[in-house]
Amino acid sequence: MAVVSWDSAETRPREGDPEGYTKLYVNESIGAKKLWIHLSVLGPHRKPHEAHRHDEEEVFFILEGEARFMVEDKELKAGPMTAVYIPPGKLHGLENVGDKPLKYLVIIAK
Repeated sequence: MAVVSWDSAETRPREGDPEGYTKLYVNESIGAKKLWIHLSVLGPHRKPHEAHRHDEEEVFFILEGEARFMVEDKELKAGPMTAVYIPPGKLHGLENVGDKPLKYLVIIAK
């Protein structure tokens, strides 16, 4: 069991994004074996990285801002209090399409 607060969560700055960072809450460092959760903040009109795929299920939960997701050949937009599910193996990426920082949770089930 672990309690991870804002202050104790590992913070990783986002290279090239002065407003961006990631706060790691749940991962192997606290003993999680099949779950990973982090909070991400992405500056306006930025992408965290290029589209990619992986074997795990992934959920993005938008807290603030407007995101555009690309999943395989489809594009969709998501705003606050919206969840986007990405099935395993699907090519996916996201972009902050707003003028304010995008804040979202990423939940990965391994």
